[in-house]
Amino acid sequence: MHFLPNFTLELARRKGLEISIVLFDRKDFIQKGPRGCNLCAGVIAESLIQRLERRGISLPPRKVQRKIGAYYFQLKSSGWLLKHPLKKDAITTVFRGNGPRFSAQEGNISFDDYLLEQIRRREGVEIVPCPVNRIELPPDLHNPVKIIYGSGDNQLSMEAELVVCAFGLNSNLLNKIVKMGFGYVPPETVRARCMEIFLGEEIILEHFGNTIYICNWRSAGGMFYAGIIPKKDYLTMNVVGERDAGKNELMKLLNLSEVRKRFPEGFKPPENFCSCSPKVAFSAAKKPFTNRLVIIGDACCSRYYKNGIESAFLTAKAAANAVFNAGVSESDLRDEYYRKIKRLIIRDNFYGRILFKADELVYRSPFLSKVLMRLAIDEEKRGKGGIASVILWNMYTGNIPYRKIFRMALTPAFWWKLIIGVFSY
Repeated sequence: MHFLPNFTLELARRKGLEISIVLFDRKDFIQKGPRGCNLCAGVIAESLIQRLERRGISLPPRKVQRKIGAYYFQLKSSGWLLKHPLKKDAITTVFRGNGPRFSAQEGNISFDDYLLEQIRRREGVEIVPCPVNRIELPPDLHNPVKIIYGSGDNQLSMEAELVVCAFGLNSNLLNKIVKMGFGYVPPETVRARCMEIFLGEEIILEHFGNTIYICNWRSAGGMFYAGIIPKKDYLTMNVVGERDAGKNELMKLLNLSEVRKRFPEGFKPPENFCSCSPKVAFSAAKKPFTNRLVIIGDACCSRYYKNGIESAFLTAKAAANAVFNAGVSESDLRDEYYRKIKRLIIRDNFYGRILFKADELVYRSPFLSKVLMRLAIDEEKRGKGGIASVILWNMYTGNIPYRKIFRMALTPAFWWKLIIGVFSY
């Protein structure tokens, strides 16, 4: 939702229209822990950073926890370091809220509060820190939508020409939208598990540096993907898989021998730590629109296991363009909003599923894993990112569309290198 007002105001100005925007957001992003957080591991893709900078939004140094320039892919007995193909520290780690629940840091480091502050400065936007309790659709397109908001007995209502829902997958409002009966079906989800571990800046620099560690393993019930993400003083551990991940999966991750050796000798997980279980979509919603109402963000769709924040950016931009270029009817939003999102994200995820399934097959084969590892290491030694490195980097960072990565993986150059690697192993 924090991206939408900027797009909307700019389009209105270009068309010479005066509009007013009311943003309902009850979350206080300067609170620590899940109360102030949008339940996210806090990795901002290079592509989103570039999109924000083109719009004049550059993160202040205080909001940046760490700049990431490499990924380490941990295998069962070995692994390899994959650096940015252009040798840049381009990926940014942040806290969505004001840091973990038990942190002692002072001041405001919240990424989401910074985005909200950019909106506060815009004329024509009113921010209402209240929950939305109900949305009443009009009987026809000629009447406005009614919004009922507030807490307890102090409930108010207002009318709107358009309602844009950006409540995410973890909101209570999701089920209320389903019950409105216009055909919306939320995405299918699994629960990830996030944990924040305090280590201190010196230890994190010594043991993890500016590198995100990726570890995959197959457990009862499916494949799990784990990211170990360095912040400034904290380490964020994130586990997501083919079924819900819980505390047991986090403990399994911490107890893997190849992970334990990354930590200081004698390290023990703290008894009290900040953790959450956010929902992660692995399919798209059905019919996230009707007359005068459109749903954006991951409650509509998001990239397969990647970049929920950037998906919010893309869907917000698509919704704003659809409304100003076509209209607010159900047919307008279907043709100008949903069809574009299908091309950008939903159809692209088809290729993402194939790539991650191939990645699982490679991981389960020690021979193929080592062949791919040697290929990536050889490319790194030559001092420039080769095709294998580029494929792996973009697949795990989500920096370019999956369909482009898939096409790279089908090129004769990649397969020739792979065949040579197999026969020279």
